[in-house]
Amino acid sequence: MCDFPTQAILLRRTSYGDYDLIVTLLTLSGGKRTVIAKNAKKSRKRFAGVLEPFSLLQVSCTGPRGGGMAVLQEASLENPCAGIRGDIMKTAYASYWAEMIHAWMEEGKEQPRIYYLLRDFLQFLESGATANEALSIIFHLRFLSFSGLAPNLSRCGGCHAAMDQMPGSRFFFELAKGGILCEGCSANTPSRISLSRGTIKQLLWIQSNDWRTSGKLKLNQAALYEGLRSLEKFVAFHLGKEPKSLKFLQDLRNSARLEAQRQQHLGNIENDGSTSDH
Repeated sequence: MCDFPTQAILLRRTSYGDYDLIVTLLTLSGGKRTVIAKNAKKSRKRFAGVLEPFSLLQVSCTGPRGGGMAVLQEASLENPCAGIRGDIMKTAYASYWAEMIHAWMEEGKEQPRIYYLLRDFLQFLESGATANEALSIIFHLRFLSFSGLAPNLSRCGGCHAAMDQMPGSRFFFELAKGGILCEGCSANTPSRISLSRGTIKQLLWIQSNDWRTSGKLKLNQAALYEGLRSLEKFVAFHLGKEPKSLKFLQDLRNSARLEAQRQQHLGNIENDGSTSDH
């Protein structure tokens, strides 16, 4: 038996029997850890209001005896991230990031850079200082870099021509090759996604700057749409499946985009009416 206190972020929780919870934590000292919180649904003292999604915690667990599951003994809140759970769009982004990390990481493999990435971005998301879509693009690029799968956006993956020397205004992001292809090299590539030169330049700028600097970049709507679409498909390709939370996020995002277009249309009609009155 051994105790291991550590900082942690709650990635997932599921009911186990009548009173217990199975909790998956992203910990600073031990990577992804799945533990059991005994009587968590029954006790009002030990874990009440603590074991909520995306909460930043200080936890203490007792190591397993004979290969069983570690037991969560104590958990205290460092930041509940309540501002995320009170906003459906922010909840959707945080759920997707958490599911991405849960599916990608091995149990018990220490990865402090991934821990700090998720911790910082949950707090950025809660603050609202950077638009959700832009924040998710930056998160993807940092996460892929830390995981050894950073996309090659600077030169063609086929002929190796530098992006600035490639003709045309649009290129293709090839999921299987993990980078861009010029038009000549992209023939007969089934998993390609079209990207504009402008979008690629903005993604390259984000790759070459720290995330606080990157958060100040104002991405246009085309870059937001193309960047998110390509990076979300790239992650799903390497996971071998589309995260369940991604479909919900995309539906929510599409609904918000349609509502914004509707409001803009109504505003144009009102403005036209006001002009004709005069």
